[in-house]
Amino acid sequence: MLEARAELRARPLNNGACVKTVINYEAETPSLTLRHTGILRLMKTLPDFTIVIPTHRRPTLLPRAVEGALAACGATGEVVVVADNDPGAAESLSAFATEPRLRLVDNPGPHGASAARNCGIAAARGQVILFLDDDDDMVADYPARVMAVAKAGRASWGFSRHFTRNSFDAAPELAPRKKRRQGQIQRSVPFKRNTAGTSNGFWVKRDLCLDVGGFCPDLRVDEDTDLCCRLVAAGHQPWYEELPGTILNRVGTIQRLTNSGADRSCAECYVKVLQRNAGALRDVPGAVSFLASRAQHKMLRAGMGGSLDMVYREVASPWLRLVLRTERLLWERKHAKAGLAKAI
Repeated sequence: MLEARAELRARPLNNGACVKTVINYEAETPSLTLRHTGILRLMKTLPDFTIVIPTHRRPTLLPRAVEGALAACGATGEVVVVADNDPGAAESLSAFATEPRLRLVDNPGPHGASAARNCGIAAARGQVILFLDDDDDMVADYPARVMAVAKAGRASWGFSRHFTRNSFDAAPELAPRKKRRQGQIQRSVPFKRNTAGTSNGFWVKRDLCLDVGGFCPDLRVDEDTDLCCRLVAAGHQPWYEELPGTILNRVGTIQRLTNSGADRSCAECYVKVLQRNAGALRDVPGAVSFLASRAQHKMLRAGMGGSLDMVYREVASPWLRLVLRTERLLWERKHAKAGLAKAI
């Protein structure tokens, strides 16, 4: 078993309280544990929820995200910003130096979106964790809606519809519903509807997130799908909130923490998600089919068609293997014709 230990010291912006966090990562399923040392004097009472914002060199956008998150917190929440290889984060947040609901945590490594979010999970003191990207905005009443669901025991994790903003001068646009309905998503629906990115108002009860191991730090992309798979495999169906919870700012061409990377690297991550979750999801309708089909598609786009046996080995159903091979054949014929037409 591989294990790496990272000791993190939280740097509160308003006092000298110290939190020592120990995170244990294992090769297949990471586990997170938290130890507090020193005197915690951050708030008089523990918050109900924590908004975790990983950040990497976003001095202009980060304060905007934090301001919106604090406005959504009210008196019962906190915001934890995780600086991932970002020595300038403290200076970027200097305007919030007297804000008791805000903490800044350094992530000394491993780096990346998954590891940064794990740091935030470990440092969080709320019972529920909401995730927000450092270039997005939280809808003001969304945490209150999440807490109403969580406290009533209606679900232990979930996500929401979202707005998309393509210009700061324009009004945000409502994203498509994608055939989901308000409430807990049923196990019988297509498995894809059980998954969502962390930018889509993703939230989870902290204890449950720790139980399933948090995010896998070796996944540069698709770490959110991997976590969704493990939550469903553990018997927890997500809650879908029809009213938007976040505003995704897609302004300009700034590279994001989680959606960038070479085609081959992305394909390898998709295959890992399939390999790690196929066994646990055998009895979940459509789950293996969904994971295998998308992994195959990514591999074909990356020019890795010769290695598709690693996908087929994870598929127990002969019928599904036949379907996948047929899809592969059709994809190769389509692109072969396109290449020939381009050459002519």
